[in-house]
Amino acid sequence: MFKFLRSKAKIFYWVIAVSFIAFIFLAWGMDYSGSQPGRSSGGSAVGSVNGVTISGVAWSRTYQQTVSQFRQQAADRTLTANQVAEASERAWDQLVRSVIVDQEIERLGITVTDDEILDTFRNNPPPELLAGYLDENGQPDLARYYADLQNPARDWSLAEQFIRATLPQRKLQQMITAGAVISDAEVREAYLRQTGRAVAEWIGVLYADLDSDYEPPDSEITEYYETHLGKYHREEQAQASIVSWPKEPSTIDYDEVRRDLEEVRQEIASGERTFADAAELYSQDGTAEQGGDLGTFDQRRMVKPFTDVAFSLPVGELSEPVKTRFGYHLIEVLERFTDDTGEVEKVHARHILFRVDPSSETLGDIYALANEFRERVSADTFVETAKAESLQVNDPPPFVKGRDIPGLPLSVAGSNYTFRAEDGEISSVLENSNSFYLVRAAGVTPAGPAPLERVRSQVSLELKRTHNRELAAAQLSPAVGKVQLGQSLAEVASELGLAHAVTDTLTVASNVADVGYGTAFNEVALSSPVGELVPEVATLRGLYAVRPIWQQPVSEDDFEARRAGIRASLLARKQNTLLDGWFTTKLAAADIVDLRDEARQGS
Repeated sequence: MFKFLRSKAKIFYWVIAVSFIAFIFLAWGMDYSGSQPGRSSGGSAVGSVNGVTISGVAWSRTYQQTVSQFRQQAADRTLTANQVAEASERAWDQLVRSVIVDQEIERLGITVTDDEILDTFRNNPPPELLAGYLDENGQPDLARYYADLQNPARDWSLAEQFIRATLPQRKLQQMITAGAVISDAEVREAYLRQTGRAVAEWIGVLYADLDSDYEPPDSEITEYYETHLGKYHREEQAQASIVSWPKEPSTIDYDEVRRDLEEVRQEIASGERTFADAAELYSQDGTAEQGGDLGTFDQRRMVKPFTDVAFSLPVGELSEPVKTRFGYHLIEVLERFTDDTGEVEKVHARHILFRVDPSSETLGDIYALANEFRERVSADTFVETAKAESLQVNDPPPFVKGRDIPGLPLSVAGSNYTFRAEDGEISSVLENSNSFYLVRAAGVTPAGPAPLERVRSQVSLELKRTHNRELAAAQLSPAVGKVQLGQSLAEVASELGLAHAVTDTLTVASNVADVGYGTAFNEVALSSPVGELVPEVATLRGLYAVRPIWQQPVSEDDFEARRAGIRASLLARKQNTLLDGWFTTKLAAADIVDLRDEARQGS
């Protein structure tokens, strides 16, 4: 049988997000030296942290373990090039953070005693241990765990090793997060945000109704910009030149697919298989399930090569393979429809499509071309040589780390490389779904305020908003005074020509008509006392005076039932914030040497 469904080498695997912090503090025996029990350390170094080497073996193992974990959760999906790059960065970050944690444990002299291990077994068993004692509802069955703990025949040696290895990390985590405290007021506020419902009455000035054509002068724009530089902070940006080689099928690929389709044509012509059955079995097109039926169409619907054949082919006759930009088609016309002059106006046809993708051999050849180019150019000849050889050259505008290089989709790997490379260095051959490419780093501009000319429109908009808010406040303030003297909101709105409404029942995230989605207005309506006027609440749409007129009573029983869960969620969030801040400080101070690119190029 023909080989039209040629296997392609799969290099991407689906990965979902994981928490770095949880991994570092709960991982058991992260080994960045590359050694295994009973084995010596192997593999060249891919970097170091504060002088501690991270081996290639450790890097490869950590990356593959991370990929394997996520493949288990979505085995039917494949990674994009950006997800591959993200997986690489996450694995590297795990190793770096593991070194930092171990060094901090050593610096602080954190140790573990036998009594602490025993206490952990008895009073604070880790979730990893209790995972073997879950009931049918997925909750820890502590009675079964403690009964097993008393069983003298039970071997707890592996669990002891786990606790001994991870307890220092847990102790460090507790030291870092000791300041994370959640008050009762915070718990109640979070509960109200989750469950609160309210109705409010308001009067206000909508910015869209203001008669203002204000345009801030240049002097005001400059002054505002210079006194608010922090608002216009720009991340560090890199520049680079890109040379790429499209992943296009070769003549051999086209010829092979044509031969495959000719075999299918022969199957149909010999009666071995009907056209509809062949289309359903083989066609790489959305019409396969309909036997390839394209319906009725005129000469403007299809691409020209397809149209030329379809409108000249006799009814019931099979075409030869027809090449279009979509691949190769086998066409059969089912009906013809003519106009008054006898000209064919429309046809009813079906087709079988074989797409033409580059084979693994072709991809290997393209990769080799890219790699050969890299070997013979330097930073100075990179662009000049590429242009002389009519290769695709891209000189994109500055870009930020972790995002695609402009003009090159799915290029986070290239973007990340540029930020760790020296000016003029050339990457190893990288790829996305469409091409292989090389990146020549051209320097990194440090983070800081964006130039005024780049943010002038933002500054101007901010000044216009400030101006509009001042105009709105001047109109709203007298109205608030009248309400405070006893007039109703409706009366004042009618008298002064302001907007007025009573909301539908809203939540913290509701979209309130003429107000906005999930704004400070919602917060005020839910949290301010019923009947109390809040004189000024601003959103992007206007300025309002708000009076809550109904709030859903709090169910104390429901609050008590959910209190512990809310507190745990808030505590975990605050602890993660402290841990993240600690890591940020340590990473900024660490001497981190990343040699992954050199190791990849040398392999």
